[in-house]
Amino acid sequence: MSSTRYPISVRALWLVLALLLPAPVAAEDWKPARGVLSRDLPEWFTLGSELRFRWEDRRGLRFDPNDNDGYLVSRFRINFAIEPSRHFGVYFQGQDSRGVKLDTGRRNNQRDVFDIRQGYVRIGDEDGLWDLKAGRMRMVLGNERLLGNRDWSNTTPTHDVVKLALHKGKNRVDIFASSNVIIDDHAFDKHVDGNNYHGVYGSLGSIFPHTKIEPYFTQRTFTRVTGERGAAGDADIYTAGARAEATMPSGWDFEADYARQFGSYGSDDVQAWVTTLVAGYTFQDATWKPHTYVEFNHASGDQNFGDGVRGAYDTYFHDFHRHHGIADLLGRRNTRNVKSGVHFEPNSKTVVQLDHLLIWLASRNDAHYRHTGAVLVPRVPGGAASSYVGNEVDVQVVYTFSPEYSVGGGYARLFPGAFLAETTPASDSSLGYVFIEFTL
Repeated sequence: MSSTRYPISVRALWLVLALLLPAPVAAEDWKPARGVLSRDLPEWFTLGSELRFRWEDRRGLRFDPNDNDGYLVSRFRINFAIEPSRHFGVYFQGQDSRGVKLDTGRRNNQRDVFDIRQGYVRIGDEDGLWDLKAGRMRMVLGNERLLGNRDWSNTTPTHDVVKLALHKGKNRVDIFASSNVIIDDHAFDKHVDGNNYHGVYGSLGSIFPHTKIEPYFTQRTFTRVTGERGAAGDADIYTAGARAEATMPSGWDFEADYARQFGSYGSDDVQAWVTTLVAGYTFQDATWKPHTYVEFNHASGDQNFGDGVRGAYDTYFHDFHRHHGIADLLGRRNTRNVKSGVHFEPNSKTVVQLDHLLIWLASRNDAHYRHTGAVLVPRVPGGAASSYVGNEVDVQVVYTFSPEYSVGGGYARLFPGAFLAETTPASDSSLGYVFIEFTL
């Protein structure tokens, strides 16, 4: 692909348009919502956009008191949908992501000069028995624990996909073949041949009242990997699991997820597993509607590096920021953690979230991993003396002035435990941020 950049005049045009157009709402299969600009358009044509600015201040990166960073990121999206009938639709989303004071290490996941984020065609009726989608789109699976939108990210992942959905009433099955799109700030974003993600995901909502059961099976392939013993090859990782969620009229809610992984990684055998258990309660008659919850997560780690068995759970594009702490220092790999919190609404425009995590390594013989699956703190040869990573406190507040305008901010601080004291300078690591978002 050509590495030609867009000229300054075109970039300026996108930024002007960002101030004029509305934004999409979240959905499993994205399509733009009908906002202010679409009110005078025919029903078959929807136009929209969004613009977000966020300042982040990070202290104690890699738990080093001298490793700090602060930067401003912006994200603009322009969207449209053409739906001449309920059996056919064309959808498009362009995205321009930029940053000020970004260092080299953060450039790849925060900056991407205007590119096509989503563009796909739908055939079939989404309210009927089936629909088929093909093109570039985001995918969301398993409450974003298996595969997520990652809206916190300034670029966010998408896939080149062919997906068939079969649905009737409260039941549906999605069958998909996809390739992850690689962000490239200097050229058109494209997928890499051989780096694929395929699968079947079911959602059965008619078996038990107020409950969904979601069995799934996925295959991830990627090329040119190196196993524990240094042998190069390809990776072929299968994940088989099931998830259940229930929301009861009494105010209780539950979630359970379990999966096993098997396959090959170079010359290594893959043997890993993951589980999540959540219980929550909403005080429905209370003024602020507080929702309190407790959550347990376990994602396996490698027990014996060099034995040819890859025991660390292979995380994909899960929504780390939503599920594993907003400091972004934890991923769904070699971790055992307990998360709890309370979320409430002091008024109709304000949402407050207070969360806490207690974090351990699942295996003292493996590393502590980032949300991406990359190593944050290397493993200790012979095993760490302690598995206790530390505890994290998160506070977030969002105020929505109107459907077109919202502001918010948050603060997170991770207090190091014995494992980090053994392996790092053990400084507290924190994130503070503020944002403003226009959906005009």
